[in-house]
Amino acid sequence: MTDIFQHFQTLQHAIEYAHQSHQATGQNIANLNTPGYKAIEVPFEQLIQKIDSNQSANSHYNVSQVSGLTQRMDGNNVDVDYEIAQMKKNALAHQTLTQLLGSKMGILKQSING
Repeated sequence: MTDIFQHFQTLQHAIEYAHQSHQATGQNIANLNTPGYKAIEVPFEQLIQKIDSNQSANSHYNVSQVSGLTQRMDGNNVDVDYEIAQMKKNALAHQTLTQLLGSKMGILKQSING
């Protein structure tokens, strides 16, 4: 039974990561025309670290600046095409994770009901 709760916790970590990553991408898009703004992201490595260390799934992830983006003359480095692709990737990941969580809940419900 412990394994199923570990699966739930892992899914909770992944959903929270997708949510916070989505927020960072939204912030980047909102600051598309802000001079000097640097694009941010939630590093995927943080998700792996939280899962490995069994940290609380409700803890927040730290953002960092995205490296390798071209900076415009005004100092802003937000690439709207990149951000929209990230937004779509996050939406798909979140949808997949919530469906998987629902499936796991269904299996648990069936095993309880017999």
